[in-house]
Amino acid sequence: MGYDAPDIQGWMSPNELNWLYERAKEMESVVEIGCWKGKSTHALLSGCPGPVFAVDHFQGNSDELKGQHAEATRHDIGEDFKRNVGHFPNLVLMRMASIGASKFFKDKSINMVFIDGCHIKEEVKADIQAWMPVCRRLLCGHDFSVIKEALTDMNLNFKTEVGTIWSVVP
Repeated sequence: MGYDAPDIQGWMSPNELNWLYERAKEMESVVEIGCWKGKSTHALLSGCPGPVFAVDHFQGNSDELKGQHAEATRHDIGEDFKRNVGHFPNLVLMRMASIGASKFFKDKSINMVFIDGCHIKEEVKADIQAWMPVCRRLLCGHDFSVIKEALTDMNLNFKTEVGTIWSVVP
């Protein structure tokens, strides 16, 4: 039986959400970078029996504030996030920027890291560099077609999974 996604605003397909849910079931801990209103976070929380660390400042990405993230300039997206997934007992909210949050974790301390924060090439590379040492089993992310150049520049042995999800074994 697959993951039954609730109606939470976001940009992931049902197949992508199901992939996250199935991978999270195999993990003891997960970090998600970039949570928006919690659509993908819900899948991760539903699958992972252990803690899911949700890392987001909820201010929107600088490259999308005039488009998809304009709403973040008008109200607190973090409140929407809490309404959508705040009831999960395994949620650990880290309301901060990605790089700063990575410093709270020891090397190889998290099973899975899912990166879906800013899509600017240098910021994607910084996220990967910050979280790769923390990740023990699976480093993955969303929007492959947008961030492919960053992955290629880093000479990572990545593969595409389902939809626009990519993965790397650290």
